[in-house]
Amino acid sequence: MLLTPLPSDESMKELPFQHLISKNQQQQMTYLIKDRKRVLGFVELEWEDEKICKLTKFVVTKLDHTEQLIEIFYHILEKFERTEAEHLIVETEEEPLTELLIWLGFKQWSDEKNILGYTYS
Repeated sequence: MLLTPLPSDESMKELPFQHLISKNQQQQMTYLIKDRKRVLGFVELEWEDEKICKLTKFVVTKLDHTEQLIEIFYHILEKFERTEAEHLIVETEEEPLTELLIWLGFKQWSDEKNILGYTYS
């Protein structure tokens, strides 16, 4: 499984979820989620400030197995461990996703009820 930067060529028109990808790429970073050259979806992240990155979109097609979801989040965490980010935050009201994020080491982010944060150390 790989996270690859969003291509800027004509191949984007072939993606079934192309209409969901933001056109304003100034603040956002968009990565395709690939498994053996098959595109499974994409993630969009946005800098909240110079040290905090927020997962703003997470779109996946049908996964082969549930462990792929865990693997995707590990790749997101690895990718941003190499940047200047000190925190990655995710806003969600979905209980299964909240449980997964807590299992991966995310914690409640300040007083915000539906926001979990991961701190890089």
